[in-house]
Amino acid sequence: MEYSQLPKQAQRFIKPAGLPDKVRLPTKYHYIFRGFAILGLLPLSASVLMALTLSGAEQTFYQVVTCLLCPPLLLLVFLKHHLILDNQTQQRFVQLTILGYHGKKSHLAPLQSTELLLRHNSHNRSQFELKLHDIVYPIGDLADTKLLAMFFANLFKLTAKEQISDFPHIHQLTFDSATGSVSREKIPNTSNKQAQVESKPCAEVTLSQARHSLDSNQNNQSAVPINSAPFIEPLLQPKLVIRIFYPLPFLMVFGFIMKYVGSL
Repeated sequence: MEYSQLPKQAQRFIKPAGLPDKVRLPTKYHYIFRGFAILGLLPLSASVLMALTLSGAEQTFYQVVTCLLCPPLLLLVFLKHHLILDNQTQQRFVQLTILGYHGKKSHLAPLQSTELLLRHNSHNRSQFELKLHDIVYPIGDLADTKLLAMFFANLFKLTAKEQISDFPHIHQLTFDSATGSVSREKIPNTSNKQAQVESKPCAEVTLSQARHSLDSNQNNQSAVPINSAPFIEPLLQPKLVIRIFYPLPFLMVFGFIMKYVGSL
């Protein structure tokens, strides 16, 4: 499978550099660095504007503020935090990089121990995502998500699993690279005592045991609440609403600073 066959949503976080020997995937901290860098552009642009329009002591003050803001923002821009899958060393690790300098490897583990799970999106069950190790990448369409799972499974010889067809049970996915078909196989459960009892011949079960089993099943069914209602997607998702207010503390601090400076 070629890199050009991947969906556009997957190509946003998978870069062709290093393939097929190595792939670098952005982590949650990588996006946090980018988010703080974008938020830092607000006070930096305001300081640059004030430094160009004002004069005297106020202009000098904003020039100093601009010089103080530039180094941390540049640091956040060049900081990269990636999950790396290495085919050559058969290892998986997380690494921090800045301006070509690679930091110490963390969370070092064998490549074959990497979790590859296809599941519903955490915020929208009509969409799908791929969990790789402990990082979740939202893809969107089910076909595109399966295509990305097949890409990782074939390239790095990983075991792909899915949690969609029989939620919350996990099934193993098998891919046919020749036809592009996908099939699933249920992961065996070690605690399967009930199946072993049901597989006994009927001749071994006495009438009294059958009545006792029937009574116990009826009692269990009456005790366990039935939850057969279909899943309804909520109109208001709290996590998405909270994300809107992420920049609010920074904007408030910036506003107080501007008010204080204006009153000097």
